[in-house]
Parts: sequence; C-alpha cells; structure tokens
Amino acid sequence: MGLPSVVAAHGVDRHAAPPAIIARDGRDKPAAEPSLDSLETELAHAATARGARDLQGRIEQQRLKELAPTTTLLVRRAQDDLDAQRPLDAVQDMDDALLLQPEVEVLWRNRAQARLVARNLDGAVADLGVALHHDGRDVMAWKILEDTEEQRGDWQAAWKAWQHVLQLDPTTPDADHETQKLRLKAFGQPT
Repeated sequence: MGLPSVVAAHGVDRHAAPPAIIARDGRDKPAAEPSLDSLETELAHAATARGARDLQGRIEQQRLKELAPTTTLLVRRAQDDLDAQRPLDAVQDMDDALLLQPEVEVLWRNRAQARLVARNLDGAVADLGVALHHDGRDVMAWKILEDTEEQRGDWQAAWKAWQHVLQLDPTTPDADHETQKLRLKAFGQPT
C-alpha cells in the first residue's frame, strides 16, 4: 500500500474538489474552503459513506496545500518508489521531505506509511505519534496506526486506535466486521 493508495484504500477520493458557489453576477466563484477543523467536525457527523469520502478528499487537499513544490516532488517520488516495491527509497524520500517541512503533519503520516511498508513498525508508530500530536483528528493516521498495531500483534493498541477511527468517521466501511475481529483479538471470547 503506498502513500496515496492508503488514501484510496480507505475510500478517500484525492481528486475531490471544493464546491463552487454562484457569484451575484452569475459566474462560478470558488467557495471559501472551510477550515481543517470544521471539515473534521463535519466528517465525525457524516450521515453517508459517500459524504464521508467527499469530506476526506477535501481534508486531504487542506493538508497537502501547505506543501512546497520541492516537498511535493519528494512525496510523489516516494509514492513512485513504493509502487516500484522500493520502500527503503520511499522512506529516504520522506526523510528528505521532513527535513524541508517538519511542521507538516501529513509528511509524518506519509513516512509512517512508508516505514510500515518497509516493515519498520516501531518507526511507523513513532512517526504516527508525531502526526497525531499535530492533529489528533486525522482519521487516516489512526487507520494506519490500527493497521501497524495489528502487524505488531498489539491487539489492545489496535483496538484503541480503531475506536478513534470510528469516532472520527462513523461511516467507515466494514466497521462492524473490523470491530468484532479486533474485540476478539484484544479481549478474547466474551463469557
């Protein structure tokens, strides 16, 4: 799973665009994009899976808009490396991106994803800690953390991360199945 493919795998359309409004003179005018915080709040109250996917796409656009052109190129190169089955090269690309813009949360999350693919599970957890410190409402980071903790075999940590996912995106696909699986792994059969 690559950086943007994580987005696709979790149902986010990374090409979603903000809605347009009609100006008083009848021409289309882009709407002022809501803040990341308001979009995340809206996602937590989404009524449909389609609405949640659209919101997640807009949230990703908000996160990526802070990237400088050079950083964007490094992120794309990391994705190309992951697509070509070169996860260590992807991690190096993300290291370089973080040198340029360490304050951008999504870069920590992306390096965590690259580290996960490279099987550096402890490094992935550490990066996700930084990402979630910057934005504890990043549902994608929580999903990656849940996946990482599963791979580490820490089922209670995976359960806790999953609870955040459900709180932040109640329309998560296959939520009941995943909840049952994680509950069983974390706590065993109910008596």
